[in-house]
This record gives sequence, structure tokens and C-alpha cells, in this order.
Amino acid sequence: MPCWRSFVAFICLAIIVVVITICQSFHTNFLTVGRNGTLRYEPTELNLGQMRMIAGLYDPENLRKNVQRIAIKRAVSTPGHSEVRNYIVDYLKKLNWNVELDIFMQKVPIMSNVTFHNIVARQNPRAQRYLMFGCHYDSKYFKDFDFMAATDSAVPCALMLNMATILRHQFHRSEISLMLVFFDGEEAFGEWSQEDSLYGSRHLAELWEKHGFLDKIDLFVLPDLIGAKDVVFKKNILDTSGWFHRLVQLEQKLFQAGILRSERPLFKFEPGMDVDDDHLPFTRRNVPVIHLISNKYPGVWHQAEDVEMNVDYNTTEQVGLVLRMFV
Repeated sequence: MPCWRSFVAFICLAIIVVVITICQSFHTNFLTVGRNGTLRYEPTELNLGQMRMIAGLYDPENLRKNVQRIAIKRAVSTPGHSEVRNYIVDYLKKLNWNVELDIFMQKVPIMSNVTFHNIVARQNPRAQRYLMFGCHYDSKYFKDFDFMAATDSAVPCALMLNMATILRHQFHRSEISLMLVFFDGEEAFGEWSQEDSLYGSRHLAELWEKHGFLDKIDLFVLPDLIGAKDVVFKKNILDTSGWFHRLVQLEQKLFQAGILRSERPLFKFEPGMDVDDDHLPFTRRNVPVIHLISNKYPGVWHQAEDVEMNVDYNTTEQVGLVLRMFV
């Protein structure tokens, strides 16, 4: 009888181990996407050859050119603002992306009624689901100096254009596609408040909710304040910590493969503090978001020194490479 009981106990223990292993495997391989985490998605694991191939598809001159074209005075309703908007639209149309403008007018402090232009670019406009990258292309107005806003957010915009260029032959029109959104009016015209900020993202999130389009967004990645040498990213939204952990793992694999030779990792799986940004109107509507904002604000934040010549391109390219692997 003792032997029989031992055998039963052994079988039960074996079953428990198998169940735990399966659950751990399921948790590791599958991540939730979509509003309210209604869909499960298994990310593609890249082998060493694929990682080296994607790493070899880099174009630093293109990245620098894009930053230079965007990092100009571009406060809403200024000539520079129109110039940058037209540059982004024309750039993506030349890559055969479907580009639309979400144009609306709203009353703002100081300037009364202002016309805003969100830029929405889709690689496949007929796709049923999207991985969405977004950033804001406007800059804040300062009366005391010319603010070029390189890190805030010319560099993130340039990284998105650079990604569209580098991976243009890797994209395959399928059920899941890539969408790039360039928000207008992120910056406040006066003091930052819920009413005076995030004009473009608030309008677009509300519009897409009415039309049921938010259900097509699997995941929204929002890069911001990128371009300084000491940039560091931490997990600041609990619901998408699994996806952020994938960014951490991808960077670690790049180091292990000898592809990245920089001094330090930029993605850390540590708790971070989230701040107000263009993701808020979407998170409030249950769209999963990775808020990829530097945990340490650039020293040039909202300063005259936030210009293209002060951008650290080695660090910026490291961010870009990890994001290309992620896509």
C-alpha cells in the first residue's frame, strides 16, 4: 500500500509539473493585444541570421537628414509647422503609404481658434489590425528663444520615418500592418492642463472610438524625448509590461550576439513613472500602450539647446535598432 501511495503521489506531482511548464510556456510565448486584452499574439522569435540582417539595414544619413528637416521652429500655425507637416506627408507618400490628414479646428488659449492636422499613415489601409507607432510633430512656442525641439519630438518622428524607409522591403501586406501617426498640438499654448494639451491625440482617439477603429489597434507604441546620450526606458505601464519586457530581451539578445557594442543597455525592466503624453486619450479607452519616454528627461528639455547638433546619434540608432527588431 505505501508503494501504491508513493506511485500515485509521483503521478500527481508529474502532472502538476507538466501543467506548470505548459502554463509558463504559454505565458512566455503569448502576449495579449487589442482593447481590453481580447486577443493573444505570439511574437516571432528572430534567429541570429535574421537579427544580423535587420541590423545591417540601417541608414544613418537618412536618420540625420530627417532630424534636420523636422527639428525646426514648428509651433502650430507657423510656416515651419506647415513645412514639417508637408515633409512628413510627401515622404511617406513616396514610399507608397496611404496617408490621410485628420483636420479639425479648436479654440485654444492665447490664439483663439486654431486648425490642427493629425497625420495618419498606413502601410496597408485594408488591414484588419495594426501595430501603431505615434509621436507629436509640433513644437512648443517660447517667446524668449527659438525652440527647435529635437528630442521633443523631432527625433522620434525621424526614427519612425527612418523605420519606414529601412524596412520598406520587409513589410508584407497582411491582416496585421503598421500604422504611423504624427499627432498635432501635443504641446500646451499656455500652462499644461487637461484642456490645454494633447489636442491632436484627444481628437483622434475620440473620432476613432466613434467609428470603431480603436478595436483595430493591437498595440500603440509612443516614443518621446529621445536623442540625448543618457536616455533610459523603464516599464511605466503595468498592463503592457510583457511587451516592454520583449524590448528588454531584444536589446539583450543584440548585446549577446555582439551586434550592439555600446556601453550600456537603454531598456531596463524596472518600475518607472508615467507622465502625461499623447497616449492618455488611448489608454483611457483601453488601447494597450507602450509609453517609450526617457525616464530621465534630457538636460536640454524645453531649452534653446535642444537642437539637431546636440543629438547623440549612436544612442538614437540603438533605440531605432531595437524598435526595428520589435516590429
